[in-house]
Amino acid sequence: MSTEPNDATSRTRSEYRLDDSSAVRPRAAAIGSVRSVGRDDREALAALMLAAYRGTIDDEGEGDAEALEAIDHYFATMEWQHSVVCEHDDRLVAMSFVVVVDGRHYIDPVATAASHKGQGLGTAIVTVSLRSLADAGITEVGATITDGNTASERLFTGLGFVRVGTWG
Repeated sequence: MSTEPNDATSRTRSEYRLDDSSAVRPRAAAIGSVRSVGRDDREALAALMLAAYRGTIDDEGEGDAEALEAIDHYFATMEWQHSVVCEHDDRLVAMSFVVVVDGRHYIDPVATAASHKGQGLGTAIVTVSLRSLADAGITEVGATITDGNTASERLFTGLGFVRVGTWG
């Protein structure tokens, strides 16, 4: 995993797919409570995304303004009823958004605060989104992952997602 910010033009992403989200079994979040995303979460989500990506392969050197712009984009395009956050000690520590691209539902982005990584929280929160999709009758779900993001690759393949090729 890189510890330097990436040049966004040099990195690639892969697409992963899950054909049956109803087969994914719920997993309890190790800590915190899971709830729907709210519009009032905007600033906290931007801060979470910046902190979660800082020093990772997904770090593009963004600042506060770019993070808020990214959250605004997600707010305009995400499926609110399937997108969730996890709170711990009155602080957002994880998020799993669902967006629709070309008629397919994707889990994107997923972020976990650095202080809470490695505890199964990412898997638990993605599972909540997948169960919500399955309950709505949506069983085919995609994800896009930056190549080399081994934690995300492990999370999604562990849930049954299979790499289907390069994204884009």
